[in-house]
Amino acid sequence: MFDCLIRWNQKKQMLIGASLIRIAFGCIILYMYCMQYQQRHILWGPNGIIDFPDFVKETFYTGSFSLYQLSSSSLYFEVIFHLGILIALLFTLGYRGRIISILNFVFVWSLFARNGIISDGGDNIIRILLLYLLFADTTSHFSVDAYYRRRRGNKGVVTKSTHEISLRNLLHNLAVLACVVQVSLLYLTSGLHKAMGDLWQKGTALYYILQVDEYSHPFFREIITSSETLLVVGAYFAVLVQIAFPFLLFNRYTKYLAMAGVIGMHFGIFVVMGLFSFSFTMIANHLLFLKDSEYRRLKEFFVIMGNRITGLVNNLIRKWKGSSSSVEPQSIRTVLVFYDGWCPFCISSIERFKKWDALGRLEFVSFRDGTVTQDYGLDIKKLEVRIHSLDIRYDKLEDGIDTMIKISRNIPLLWVFVPFLCLSVKIGLGQKIYDWIASRRTIIPAGNCNDKGCLLPTVVKKVD
Repeated sequence: MFDCLIRWNQKKQMLIGASLIRIAFGCIILYMYCMQYQQRHILWGPNGIIDFPDFVKETFYTGSFSLYQLSSSSLYFEVIFHLGILIALLFTLGYRGRIISILNFVFVWSLFARNGIISDGGDNIIRILLLYLLFADTTSHFSVDAYYRRRRGNKGVVTKSTHEISLRNLLHNLAVLACVVQVSLLYLTSGLHKAMGDLWQKGTALYYILQVDEYSHPFFREIITSSETLLVVGAYFAVLVQIAFPFLLFNRYTKYLAMAGVIGMHFGIFVVMGLFSFSFTMIANHLLFLKDSEYRRLKEFFVIMGNRITGLVNNLIRKWKGSSSSVEPQSIRTVLVFYDGWCPFCISSIERFKKWDALGRLEFVSFRDGTVTQDYGLDIKKLEVRIHSLDIRYDKLEDGIDTMIKISRNIPLLWVFVPFLCLSVKIGLGQKIYDWIASRRTIIPAGNCNDKGCLLPTVVKKVD
């Protein structure tokens, strides 16, 4: 156990997520400042809805603190309020992360403490997580600090602390872990309290919630309240997804299911109830639940998808302009697919793939033709068992189910099947299912046909 902790603290974890949540929280804080800017004197000013003497008494009895309690001057209020906006902007940009994070926490805490009756609950989790993030490195990516480090040719804390255990590593990792635990406990306790409620048990809680005009949109309220099924399913879904959330995080596959469920719930709260800042805050918390490697894979996925969409659009533009389709697509083909030209099933499948290849990135070659195997250094015995593909960009040869995934990723109509194919590989069934199907293909050797038909003395089947 101790060795695991040592390895875990060899480097800072979740650096990309910590940087993204800094930006998300900064945008929420700036949104709050801007939305209430015209009403700032009424909401937070010394002569607002909460009188300054009453506010000072409240902070005295509760033991809280706010910069706005230091003076009743309107000029002082203006300076502090606008200085808070500036600090929030610098926090979002990631400038002088250590100092600005502390100042931002003080100004945000002071503002929420000045008037708590207009909050929607999201401010509580923001204040708690901002306190934890004071000890985290939130400017390693997407920040002014990171930009200056790159210009100086210094990767900064990221590479400096990679090969050694340091107090900074420990504090950062513990801060991120505290944020994850805090959010998990929030959902667990919220779900348990709902489960103990009589209205949630009966599935009628959503009906009574939607009767509050301030927290419901008339259009969606009519749709939901008119269906008993939607009311019951929505109530039970909210309870189940919150209670299950902390436990589903332990598995790297169910983690995505848990995140999708909770994000979907908060998106529904935003659409139906109009609680934008609360929903955005709760969704932003999930930025810390993905590892840096997962963010990099996600970036690669979007880059590939962007290239494919760009290629598809360019191809459609060429066709629309009437350019020759026999020459242009060849210039962007990046994957060679080697199939069995003696297999009727393979030939019919390849013909469909050719019709669907809108991006023009695939070139299908029968390994039975000419000297294909010699030209590309392929093993004909392996080719007879599995379909092969060669990615020209990376000189990467794949076979079987991996080739089917490669084909699906390059054909827009088949993109929907890619997650299921990848999942089949993860659980160890993809290649086995492919081999089972491939071993039952009928092969018709070339040269056995004449005017009277095809002579088939034996039916050759592939055996793995």
